[in-house]
Amino acid sequence: MATFRSFLFSVFLLAPSYAFSQTAQTPPPKVDSVHVLDNLKFTVKTVKGEEVNFQDFLGKGPLLVNFWALWCEPCKQEMKAFKALTEKFKAEGVTMVAVNTDQVRSVAKVRAYVATQGIDFPILLDPDGDIARDIFSMESLPYSLILMPDGTVYRKHIGYTAGDEKETEKELLDLIALLKSKG
Repeated sequence: MATFRSFLFSVFLLAPSYAFSQTAQTPPPKVDSVHVLDNLKFTVKTVKGEEVNFQDFLGKGPLLVNFWALWCEPCKQEMKAFKALTEKFKAEGVTMVAVNTDQVRSVAKVRAYVATQGIDFPILLDPDGDIARDIFSMESLPYSLILMPDGTVYRKHIGYTAGDEKETEKELLDLIALLKSKG
């Protein structure tokens, strides 16, 4: 009986530490992961009224996807900084597409803004927020993703403060180097 009690005591004493050691070895989930690959086969209207397939933007090199709205000043600052980055790395295959999340009634204002700012990359319209929320897991504006050519999310950015584009530039350089190393 004493042996049985010793055995039970050992089990109760060691079981929690064993369970803890097993859970401590499990790697934590990636906080930055956003899974969009399965959902990239969708069509959307551009600010020019054209219907485009989002998947057509993939496959050429890194793709910077920038979500913005007219009412969001940091969004407009970020988009301007990202425009400069895409121009800088155009020869490396970096492209950009922006997704505007303003309501339908603001499309004319969005068109006017795009024209006055000389924005020449595609501006997609997402007035209901379905694309931003359901496909790209947008949390808040500004929201940006760097996608690999196959659509895999390489990096995610939430918010913008002047100077953040330096980190995005470093990430783009790292991704360009990674893609070149894969041949």
